[in-house]
Amino acid sequence: MKRATLFIGIALTFVDSQSGEFSTWGNDRGIDLFFDYSSEVMSNVSGGQRTGTGYNGLTSFGLDIDLDQAAGWEGASFRLSGIDLHGSGIASRVGDIMGVSDIEGYGSVRLYESWIEKEFVENKISLRAGLLLADEEFSTLDTAGPFLNATFGWPEFISMNVPNTGPAFFIPALGIRLLWKPNEKIYTKIGMFDGDTFDSPDGNTAINRHGLHLELGNGQGSIIMSEIGYQLNQGFNDEGLPGTYKLGAWYHTGNFQSLDGNSTHNHNHGIYASAEQMVFNEYGDQGLSFFARVGFAPKDSSEISNSFQIGFGYTGLIPNRDIDRFALGLSHAKICEKLHNRSAETLVEACYSYFMSDDFTIHPNIQWVHDPGASGELDDAVVFGLRVNLSI
Repeated sequence: MKRATLFIGIALTFVDSQSGEFSTWGNDRGIDLFFDYSSEVMSNVSGGQRTGTGYNGLTSFGLDIDLDQAAGWEGASFRLSGIDLHGSGIASRVGDIMGVSDIEGYGSVRLYESWIEKEFVENKISLRAGLLLADEEFSTLDTAGPFLNATFGWPEFISMNVPNTGPAFFIPALGIRLLWKPNEKIYTKIGMFDGDTFDSPDGNTAINRHGLHLELGNGQGSIIMSEIGYQLNQGFNDEGLPGTYKLGAWYHTGNFQSLDGNSTHNHNHGIYASAEQMVFNEYGDQGLSFFARVGFAPKDSSEISNSFQIGFGYTGLIPNRDIDRFALGLSHAKICEKLHNRSAETLVEACYSYFMSDDFTIHPNIQWVHDPGASGELDDAVVFGLRVNLSI
């Protein structure tokens, strides 16, 4: 008989949970420096793979340059950044698929998101190239921002079906992205990225440990992503309740091992859709918003055949706490039927963002993971967490 697994987590984060709302020191030359620090402690007190406590730390640093202001190149901008990941989290203790922390990764100091961007046609078209993060632009959910679990960021219907989780935190990829926004409501974008940011089919983290091993080709293919979106009531003069609706697809050109391990096949692909909609507005940004996202991949060639995330967020739920945010979400990932003795993993997460000031935020959090690893062998997990965000 299964029994509940209890996790207790404490996190200290300087700025936002993953990439951060960067603290900046600007000047009249259009150069902004940023430095952020994030840390967290989580404890598995029962069940899962084994009990114990882990710690993760994340430092983000770099600069943003408005090249129009700095050098007279109209519509151009530049970013150079790095990160330092340290500590040892509890992923191996939990044994889950989705990831109870969205800042856990192997320890290293590395080159991070770094690119140049140029806008054209009255800023309706932009082209960005360099080291890019697809999870910053594709299949995103703004309403799900407060969550700690990685499933509400870069979803497993992509990450589990491409080599080494794809071009997302914590390893960007060489790539290019084209965005077209003909008006305030509609946008479309397409991106092409290196097919294996580890540069290692076996997942050897040492090869690209510092983000400087930039290899293309060598049979690792590319991942192409596209998305079209409709932004409802988000213009300057719009008065209705805002919402965002997206349709997207991805295609990986590389070679993949079959799920039974006896053969290989060319490429993999998938589709996704998402919706976010405010349904009740108190005042300004205060109110209730719902979100939903679903993704599919071929059953015969994908470890995750489908998954979905649903939930809601409320800004200003408690009187006189106008910018605090409460969020509740559910995620469900279905394992491919060809992987026998495995079924699905389900997560429920609740979190609250308490703004002590504009720069200091506390995030109490609770997670419940049903059937970690979808193997039927591990007890369910309950996770208590606390994340603190500080911007300086």
